[in-house]
Amino acid sequence: MKRYLQENDDVLVELALLGEDAAFEALVLRHEGAVKASAYAVTGNRFSAEDASQDAFVSAWMRLDTLRERMKFGSWVSAIARNCALNLVRHYENKIGDISLDLLENAEALSSDESGLLSLLSAAALGEAERDAELHAAVDALSQKLRETVCLHYFDGLSVSEIAEKLSLPEGTVKWRLSEGRKQLRKEYGMTEKTYNENEALVSRVMRQVEELKLWKLKNNKTGFEADYRRVLQSVEALTESTEKQHALADVLLRGYWWLPGERSREVFLRIKEAAEKSRNEDVMQTVMASEHDEYKGSARLDYMRDTQIPYLEALGMPKTKAYVWFWYGRYAMTEERWGEAEEAMHRVLSILTPADVYYANARSALRVCNKHAQLAEAFTSASYDVTGEIYRCLDGKLYLWQQPGFSYDSRDLHEHGLFWNASQCDGLICDVAMKVGESVRCSDGRSTLVFERDGLTVVTPAGRFEHCSAWVFRGESHALTYAETVICPGVGIVRQRLERDMETHEWLLCSYTVKGGSGLIPFAEGNVWRYLPVEEPGILYEREPSTYEVTAFSHGAATVSAFAFARRIGYADTWEGNILRAKREYWRTVGEDRQELVPVADAFRRAAALAVTKRQKRHTAIAADVMERIFRGDPSANPDYTEKGNWDFFSYYAVRREGERVLITEQGNKYSFEWKDMEYCGDEGRKVLYSFLYDLLSEATGMIWSDKWVPGYAYDEKSTHYGYQTDLHFEVAENESVETPAGRFENCRHIVYRLKGMKGGLGYFGGHKEFWFAPGVGIVRFRTLYKKETLECVWELTEYEGTGEGYFPSGDGFRRRYAPRDLGNGWHGMVEYLFDEDDTGTILFRNARGTQDRKNYESDAARAKEAEKKATE
Repeated sequence: MKRYLQENDDVLVELALLGEDAAFEALVLRHEGAVKASAYAVTGNRFSAEDASQDAFVSAWMRLDTLRERMKFGSWVSAIARNCALNLVRHYENKIGDISLDLLENAEALSSDESGLLSLLSAAALGEAERDAELHAAVDALSQKLRETVCLHYFDGLSVSEIAEKLSLPEGTVKWRLSEGRKQLRKEYGMTEKTYNENEALVSRVMRQVEELKLWKLKNNKTGFEADYRRVLQSVEALTESTEKQHALADVLLRGYWWLPGERSREVFLRIKEAAEKSRNEDVMQTVMASEHDEYKGSARLDYMRDTQIPYLEALGMPKTKAYVWFWYGRYAMTEERWGEAEEAMHRVLSILTPADVYYANARSALRVCNKHAQLAEAFTSASYDVTGEIYRCLDGKLYLWQQPGFSYDSRDLHEHGLFWNASQCDGLICDVAMKVGESVRCSDGRSTLVFERDGLTVVTPAGRFEHCSAWVFRGESHALTYAETVICPGVGIVRQRLERDMETHEWLLCSYTVKGGSGLIPFAEGNVWRYLPVEEPGILYEREPSTYEVTAFSHGAATVSAFAFARRIGYADTWEGNILRAKREYWRTVGEDRQELVPVADAFRRAAALAVTKRQKRHTAIAADVMERIFRGDPSANPDYTEKGNWDFFSYYAVRREGERVLITEQGNKYSFEWKDMEYCGDEGRKVLYSFLYDLLSEATGMIWSDKWVPGYAYDEKSTHYGYQTDLHFEVAENESVETPAGRFENCRHIVYRLKGMKGGLGYFGGHKEFWFAPGVGIVRFRTLYKKETLECVWELTEYEGTGEGYFPSGDGFRRRYAPRDLGNGWHGMVEYLFDEDDTGTILFRNARGTQDRKNYESDAARAKEAEKKATE
């Protein structure tokens, strides 16, 4: 530093531009007096002047390369300070008086005359009686102790020492009360406390901004993220070239790539990879490696990972990412039945990483799968398992699920075992120790809440009797989960969880646990273990291991946990439920890596029909058996004499319910729904049958199938998450219209229009431009979408219906709605029929969807596509 103090300003500016932070620090020390004086001339307040001066030096650093006359740095930064001060004064005058916003940490050094002067300046800054009233109202809202102290200091002009003497308090207590009072006043007026200090390096500030940007991962609704992203990206790109800059650049660009549809491009991806390479950013490089090896399948993917990615990472010196690739190599080796290689890969992961790494925990769980395979041999084919590494973080007294990578196989038999995942569906929040009974937190997407519902509960489980438990309840809709009650015993952890998902109810109970250390609601310490078993439902017989959560590391408020679940079906009960589930689960089997073949289950449906007792059971059996028969009839392997190729057959089972002004539908896919589809050669015409998900399309985009708010002129925009994609929704309601369909003419139809951007991959057709027309007393009568970059149109219309009622989405027992696409060509046929079933337990909606193509057209399309593919590879 001393050598820099001897240099002229022009030399120091050049050195600072070359990355010498100490040179810029010397410029700050040399000119801070003049800069503060320039700011003080505007604010008349030395504390606000210091804020403006700090902002000026930060701005000067960011714009240093624009200063042409290097010797004039002092006058240049002083001019910036005056502008910063003017902005500060304007901002404060629009909110609250200047002094009531300044934290006088050194207030004891002020004389009473100076304090009085500052108080007068505060009153002058307020000016208008209206703002003066606002200020006094805000002060009156403070607690009695804070209000008294704030009034004595800011309105009566007493110094810290005088207040301490007057109230018989330590000066430290007085300063704390003034600090807390100012924070609350800032919050009241929508202003935030500065969290940095003038001595913090610029790079440190930017890095902190990057970490704050990462917290957006906890929000289901990403509205506002783009503005933060652009601001932080600008700050990062303005930094002097360094490893830290490239590390931050990789972090920031990756978040945009994930959460902003417009940033998902090959160009951005290559920038991310380059920045991760230069900075050895291992967290980001893991995503890069996944994206690259996912371009391959089967043995080719394993070869690429082992022979290309692993050597590349070794050359770069990125061991964590190498362990990541080994983990996923092991996972894909399992799918190829290369179990010896899988086990070896997981041991490599453990040899590279520490127990605090989420993939260390993941590999621990994966090795348990390898061990089960070795024990069960051929019987392993009927197993379900789930492997995750999980990280929970405590932030400001709140416990969040931070990370949960892993994999599963046939997880339908695991009964939604992810207890921490289920509890965290409200923006990742599991619990908040500051909340009181009855308080709730609303999810950022507005679709759900987390409530601290009860305290002082007693719960009995196989692990014992637990007193003083608290119940945290999630309500709303997230990944088809509509309800989750998580009961926590302080010092023990989660002891019970009850769920409602897909119209199924599950309950998990703590069956054993080991707590070696830790405290609080959920104690975390290395070696702590919790094991849970479900309350089994009728229909399926299982052999299972307890779902296990083991802490592998805990430090600095972050717990790393190895989670594992395993179950094996050993049979079905000879009941209606058992036979329906046997048909739903056993109608196909996997042959090779990615091919499935049908397995006859007609006997299960015949037995279910004989055992059906209720109206709902009989309807369910008849519709499901019809769909299954059509699947077998249209499959060339099962029926060589087929006349129509079955491309798109679905049996779906939904719950329908009204919540206030909204009507919601939830597919019960995990339990009863099934499908058989093959759209490889569908072409532009065939794609029209994809939209047989009429009700799902609207429900997925908006969270509901109808809202009484949907009146002409109603509109909104929303950023959200759909099937893992960050999306933008623009929704509006047009004027009522008359609509004519094959089922009749309908007046005063409500016209819903929306555009959902960001949907990708196989579910891309769920996005884009969509329109629905609702007829009063009937419901949806027409649907329209644009596809293939909005160059083609698809329209589905109501062709038949039974039952009418009140409102724009009525339901009643036996109501039936049948739709078909308009103008299908090339031998295609499409249909979807919805049947409502109501009883005293609620409303169920059955969906029967069909998409077939005449054999001649199908075989012609397939031959043409194969020939084109052959030519492309020659």
